[in-house]
Amino acid sequence: MADSSSSNLRRRRGLGIVTPNACTECRKKRAKCDGQAPCGRCTSQKGVTCVYEVPFDAYTTLFEKVRQSKEHMRSEIEQLREQQKQTGRVLAALVSNNESEKILKQFRDGATLEDVAEQLERSGSIPSASGGGHTTTFNHCSDHKAIESALQPARNIMRPDSSNFGSTDVQGLDLQPTGQEMGNAWSAWGSEGQTQDFSGGSQADSMNWSPDGLPYPHHNPNYPLVGTWNQPARSSQNSLIEISRSQGQETVLGHEFGSDRTKDMVTDGQFTGSWTSVTSDKALVEHLMALYFCWEYPTFASLNKEHFLEDYRSGSQRYCSSLLINAILALGCRFSDQVESQLSTQSSESAGDQFFAEARRLFEAQTDRHVLTTIQALGLMSIREVSCGRSSQSLYYSGQSIRLAIEMGLHRELEDEEIADSQENHAVRSATFWGAFSLDQAWSLSIGRLPQCSRDVALVAKPDIVDEVEASDWVPYTDDGAPFERSCTQPSNIRSVYKTFCELSEIVYKTMYTLYTPGSPVTGKKLLDVYTKYLNWYDSIPTALRLGHNFTPAVLFAHMYYHFAILLLFRPFIKLEIIGSGLSPRNVCSQAAEAITTLVHSYSKLYTLRRTPSFVPCFVLTSSIAHVVTLGTTKDGRELLQEGIHDLKEMQACHGFADRALDIIQYLISTWGVDYSMETESLEEELKYKQNPKSLCRVSTSSLNQFCPNVQGVDMDRTLGPVKQDENPLFWPFPLQGAPLLNIGAELESSGFRMLEVDDSA
Repeated sequence: MADSSSSNLRRRRGLGIVTPNACTECRKKRAKCDGQAPCGRCTSQKGVTCVYEVPFDAYTTLFEKVRQSKEHMRSEIEQLREQQKQTGRVLAALVSNNESEKILKQFRDGATLEDVAEQLERSGSIPSASGGGHTTTFNHCSDHKAIESALQPARNIMRPDSSNFGSTDVQGLDLQPTGQEMGNAWSAWGSEGQTQDFSGGSQADSMNWSPDGLPYPHHNPNYPLVGTWNQPARSSQNSLIEISRSQGQETVLGHEFGSDRTKDMVTDGQFTGSWTSVTSDKALVEHLMALYFCWEYPTFASLNKEHFLEDYRSGSQRYCSSLLINAILALGCRFSDQVESQLSTQSSESAGDQFFAEARRLFEAQTDRHVLTTIQALGLMSIREVSCGRSSQSLYYSGQSIRLAIEMGLHRELEDEEIADSQENHAVRSATFWGAFSLDQAWSLSIGRLPQCSRDVALVAKPDIVDEVEASDWVPYTDDGAPFERSCTQPSNIRSVYKTFCELSEIVYKTMYTLYTPGSPVTGKKLLDVYTKYLNWYDSIPTALRLGHNFTPAVLFAHMYYHFAILLLFRPFIKLEIIGSGLSPRNVCSQAAEAITTLVHSYSKLYTLRRTPSFVPCFVLTSSIAHVVTLGTTKDGRELLQEGIHDLKEMQACHGFADRALDIIQYLISTWGVDYSMETESLEEELKYKQNPKSLCRVSTSSLNQFCPNVQGVDMDRTLGPVKQDENPLFWPFPLQGAPLLNIGAELESSGFRMLEVDDSA
């Protein structure tokens, strides 16, 4: 019985069960070949010729040599990796005040690097990095210093004066400090005056935001610190890149993945197809999947990575589908320069169009869309469309995703009898809902509208944090794979990022009902109540997600989103002041915008803006509009605006929305009469920006025009000058977006606001 049972277990891949003399057809299909001439598989298929590329005996010898060579290289890489981790642990201990003297004494007494690293791991002084630890390891001390330099501006937050916030005179407002004085609007996670051990120490950050060194030096985008590891893009394909891709995919997707061609047999129960009719190249499919999971996942993700990948390999359609795969591949193409990802080899703008068209076809062909994978795919299609600048389509797919999730009841906790189905199904349902929910809140925040969920809906618990998943390594994976010579290896903290991001989305959800509920006008007390919730969230972020501990793209994105939410909370009120509080909406917006610019700059130096999550251009547009306002009213911030425009231009190659954003900024600069000239890089661009600004950003019948400032005849103040008596004082650069509901005229002060006094001479 035991023998029968064990024979049904899935066998793991291994060199011992690889057929060394596979025919061309079996190798192309990645199927097991029996080595006969002709082989059994080709014999069973009509019209197939069984061909071996080299003579049988020569092939066997050649294969053995290749296998031994790759095995030797793989073994060497693993040894170097282990040495790298040991070096990282020792370096982390050396820069720690508590450990440095003891470590130096051990070396002076003749201890080896391996001995010291083992002692540190055994004593628990520094967490082990092997098998996925909780610390960042660096290959060289110079890498440590370079990355710390890139992050330094993003680890210094400018704080408003603590005496300006926390007043109890704001229409009955009673603010409660949480953990530290809430007057520190962007206060540190932890005690004041402490310094962060960047290499994984336990002391708290001194997050003191003040971007140093502006204007920023414009670096070469082809040479980031971590992104391409100082290798030019579009490297030629060779065996080293193949191994790098294999190693990178094993880290990003799991040990069962990798493009190593020696693994060209199929294990029992493994699905052999590519899940898409666009390509039969499974290596390309897995490469694009790895790009998505590396650079976009997990924020706004509605799929559970572990369950999805398992069903992808087995062919099960419970948590995987062709629609979902095509949506992932369409998004993954945004991070690739390979011509296979582009519909037209003449333009990178078409990257992923074939996969997206196939995903749309599959979606339209569905008769029942109440399926988990369909909801997940719609979210990914929405994210891809916002990157392309098609906001109307993105809103449509996002809306369909959250509505289907609610119709399926994914927002509610399962009953006892339903939970009995399986715990993993509950985890996937929860992730599916929260991904759709978070995306809906991002759009509600961006365009000013009520969310799709009702105000008092009870939300399902967020997915649990799994230590094994949390401690998995994150490496920057690109078209060149993930070479050993990368600058560092970080813990992914995937589940912590996802959970914390969902908590932030809950605050955004409550914010929307504060600003846009009919019959419930905004007051100064309500505005500061919401602001306090954001500050509490920021204060309670886990240590693992501090910028001194973790700088993965997802963590940097979460920080950008926080400041984006703060900026949009106060932007409508920049011409007002809150009675009873010294907090200035205009100043808060300026500081939030500066924080976004600084974070994007650090991201650019680390990874380049060629590989950014899809909403980043929206963040940069929003911060740049704030910089335009600051420049137009105070004559300051020219360098910040210049940096925002430069960042959008760098993102043009991969984000179509960046083009639209640049037109919007040019239109607002011209319309508001701000003294600034945008630099042009081509004759076409120069002609466009020198023409009448009224021809820019016009409305269109093919779009919902959410990001269209050029609308005539709308009763809304859109200038930078003072507000006339009884005029609407809300600042809203996009007239077709929703505006907060605010009492104006004689009732303005009863809501806790008054007009901001503007110095006309400024």
